[in-house]
Amino acid sequence: MATTAPPLSSPAGIAPLPPNPTPNRPSSAPNTSSSNQVFPAQGPPSDHVSEPAYEFLLSEIIQWVERDEKRVALEAKRVQQMAGDKQTEEGSTTEDDAAAVMAAERSAARIERMGYDVGYRLCERLAQHRPLLGPGSPSPESGDGFGSVGGAAGGNNNPLVMGGGGHHTVMDPKTQLEAVKFLCKEFWTEVFRKQIDKLQTNHRGVFVLKDLELKWLRRLPPDEESARVGAIRILAFPCGLIRGALACLGLSGAVVSCDFLADGKSMASCSFNIKVK
Repeated sequence: MATTAPPLSSPAGIAPLPPNPTPNRPSSAPNTSSSNQVFPAQGPPSDHVSEPAYEFLLSEIIQWVERDEKRVALEAKRVQQMAGDKQTEEGSTTEDDAAAVMAAERSAARIERMGYDVGYRLCERLAQHRPLLGPGSPSPESGDGFGSVGGAAGGNNNPLVMGGGGHHTVMDPKTQLEAVKFLCKEFWTEVFRKQIDKLQTNHRGVFVLKDLELKWLRRLPPDEESARVGAIRILAFPCGLIRGALACLGLSGAVVSCDFLADGKSMASCSFNIKVK
């Protein structure tokens, strides 16, 4: 005689399993469940890098350039020795010192050229669609004449666009000032996450940009000659950045030099002197 098995009971404290769900069938209604939504990944933007990583990269670039220039100087000296040049000990020492100075100058020039290229490209991206606030002449590609007050070039209402990249662009002092202001605000903020602390000008093509805490110089010890030499090596790159940005804005003949505002407590204060030809 067949008997019916008693139903299985769940242990105390454990709920019975739910019945098997109905298999999914294709539906014309859109699926709005949160499980199928794609959320953006959290974290920093992909077009940014950490500041310490870039500082280490800049340090390695400077050291690599200096090693390469020293190698070139040693090869030139070896070629002279193989040529049979006879020199006194005093003359050899003097030439070694001169070669070291020339190698340092060539290293600074190479680093500045790197900064020029980076500054030009970065400013070209930042100033692509930003009109100048003052009067001046547009880039040669536009084909317009000199601008009038208010930025109307050639009698029309087209704004003067920064970043034309023209090497023969003529700017009056007011437009030059607006270009340098763009450099001090938007460009400097993009690179150092802060604006230039102080801008001075004589309205005759001379500008002084003061940064009281340049990030790339914060790690240098104060009141040491080696720190001063290291700061000069590092400042060659931002000098190139400024020259490249100004060239992109139409001030290609600008001369940029740097100076220190050290107060004995920090080496991070510096100034950049710009002379527009």
